[in-house]
Amino acid sequence: MPTTTLMPTTMSHLFKALAVLAALAIAYASLQPTGGTQSIPHADKVLHLIAYGGLAGLIGLGWSRLPLVWAVAVAAAFGAGVEIAQGLFTAGRTPSVADALANTLGAGLAAWALSLIRRRVPPN
Repeated sequence: MPTTTLMPTTMSHLFKALAVLAALAIAYASLQPTGGTQSIPHADKVLHLIAYGGLAGLIGLGWSRLPLVWAVAVAAAFGAGVEIAQGLFTAGRTPSVADALANTLGAGLAAWALSLIRRRVPPN
């Protein structure tokens, strides 16, 4: 009788697919025209931190053999590319260094958290 548990390679493929979907969702949301003013100051920075933290976490889980610094670098580079694309291709949006820093901070925090988890959970 087949088991219902997922093999590590299956989980790796799942996290890779989720990372790609997350990147597509971030790009789509980031390249839409602006929705107006914010009711909560700096709320967008928190959203950047969460989104790019999630992206870096998924990258770190999907490509678990790579050092986590690569997950941070890929997420940060993707975020920088999205910021540039906002300035080039969207109406009402401009690139923001503060957004890029929030992206990088979120990615770094996720990688740090994942490194703590990796230390405590033995590999299969």
